[in-house]
Amino acid sequence: MPDLLHHRLHGDAARPPALLLIHPLGATLDLWNGCLPAWTQRFTCLALDLRSAGASPPGKAPGLDRHVEDLETLRIALGIDAIVPIGCAMGGMVAAAYAARHPERVSALVISNPTPRSSEAGRAMLTARAEAVRAGGMAAILPAAVERPFEAQPRDARYDRYLDAFAAQDAEAYAEAVLGFASADASADLARVRCPVLLVAGRHDLLLPLEQAEATRALLPPGARLEIDEEGAHFLPYQCPEAFAARVLSFLPQAASHTRTLENGR
Repeated sequence: MPDLLHHRLHGDAARPPALLLIHPLGATLDLWNGCLPAWTQRFTCLALDLRSAGASPPGKAPGLDRHVEDLETLRIALGIDAIVPIGCAMGGMVAAAYAARHPERVSALVISNPTPRSSEAGRAMLTARAEAVRAGGMAAILPAAVERPFEAQPRDARYDRYLDAFAAQDAEAYAEAVLGFASADASADLARVRCPVLLVAGRHDLLLPLEQAEATRALLPPGARLEIDEEGAHFLPYQCPEAFAARVLSFLPQAASHTRTLENGR
């Protein structure tokens, strides 16, 4: 049996397209809970923990290649035919890589808080972060590692839940996940995407500011949409779930049209 990612399937795997929900670095499949009530009324949703995150198996610095392989193994095991990858932040690079490498399965692509690659500064920061948590546990990077992604967001119960879950992670698994993304580069994959694309950036995102979203759009074929959430920061599906879910539902009629094109071409 394949080593499957931990996942939750909401709905019928045979009803295309399924929304494939890919969390950012440091999070788990629970990040999408606020979006699910809106989406599951109309779509099957597959939320998962990436390798070395949540309850999924660990891996040695898993990069984009390994993540895409894991997603395809899970899709095959569940018998899902058509997919709309929806990724947040670093998870958006995984979503783009999957869309580029399995175009026959992907009817549309959505990326929240997009970036095409880990910058040199980002690579250095992530490498130092991995070293810090290996030496001192998750407490070594808190609270800064959570405060920056929540710039201009209320310190409410949602913030507290994220902070508690982040702090409770296995430090070694998190370090490996961090190192896997430190050198990630989805630039070539973005240029190969041919399905409809929606990018959504957060006005207050300090980690992946708007210029990263613009750089992502520049690599995509013409027609990719970029929208800005004026209230949100680094985790739009978690911090502004109702607004993000509504944007996706407004965009997905394009996915349905592209799905029919895929089916007619088989």
